[in-house]
Amino acid sequence: MSKAILVTGSNGLLGSAILSKLKDGGLAVEGFSGDIQNEKSYTKYKNKKYDWIIHTAAVTDVNGCEKNRRNCFNVNITGTKNVRDLASKCGAAFLYISTASVFSGVEGNYNEEDVPNPSNFYNVSKFAGEIITSEYEKGTIVRTNIIGVHPQGSRGKNFFEWLLDSVKSNQDLNLFNDVQINPLSNCTLANLIKVIIESEKILRVVHLGSSNTLSKAQIGKFVIESEPSYTGTVKFVSIDKVMKDLNRPKNMTINCSQTEKELGIAMPRLEDEINLIFKELKS
Repeated sequence: MSKAILVTGSNGLLGSAILSKLKDGGLAVEGFSGDIQNEKSYTKYKNKKYDWIIHTAAVTDVNGCEKNRRNCFNVNITGTKNVRDLASKCGAAFLYISTASVFSGVEGNYNEEDVPNPSNFYNVSKFAGEIITSEYEKGTIVRTNIIGVHPQGSRGKNFFEWLLDSVKSNQDLNLFNDVQINPLSNCTLANLIKVIIESEKILRVVHLGSSNTLSKAQIGKFVIESEPSYTGTVKFVSIDKVMKDLNRPKNMTINCSQTEKELGIAMPRLEDEINLIFKELKS
C-alpha cells in the first residue's frame, strides 16, 4: 500500500526536491506551502491520515533571524510545534529538517550523539525544533547542510546561489577560508529522505552530509573554475573579519558513519554533489 506523505515548505529548496522525488517514486505525496504559524492553515489536513509528515519549512536567513527574532521564533519554533501536533493528530511519523549548525562549530565532525550548543538565534531556533521533535515518539531529526538552486519562481538565495550569480556577473568575491562544511545537494537529500521513509525505521537522529569536507573558499574556487570567463577579483578572508556582529559556527562538518550503517548507504563526495547541481541546471 502506498504511503501518504505531507511535505511542508513544498516550494522551497529542499521541499520541492522531496515532493518531486516522492511523486516520481509513486508515493501519495501532498505539498503544504501555507503559513505554519497559523493553526487555521492546517484545517484541511486535520482529518486526513498520513504515514509521514516531512517538515522542511523554516526561516533560514541567519542575519534576518537575528534582526527579527519574533518572526524567527514564530516560524521555526511555534510553526514546528504546530506541524508536529498535526503529525500526532494524523498518526504520522514526523521528520524534521534541522541543521549541522546547531553545534558550536569549534571542533567539527559532530556525530549523532553530540550535544548541540547553538551560537546564534537561528541556530537556537533550530535546536528548539529538535527538542519539539524529540518529544514525539515518532519524531526523526535530520541534521544536514544543503546546497542547490531553488526552483524557478521560488524565493530565497542561499550561499551557492549567491556564488553562482556573483561568478556569472563577474563580481569581486570575498570567500571564507575558515568555514568548513560537508553539505549535500537538495536532490541527493531528497533521495536519502526517501530511503529513510522506505526503511520502515524510526531513527531518532540522522546525519546526512558529504563524505569529505571543503571550506567555503574551496567551494567558491570549484564554481569559479566552471566559468572560465570570470574576470572578478577573489579574496580569501576569515569570516570573523566580515561577520563581526554575529557569531557563526566555523566548522559545521558532521560525521554520518552511524547513519550510513543504519541505512546501509554511502555518502557521496562533495565535488560530485556540486557537479550534480551543475548537471541539474543544464537539464
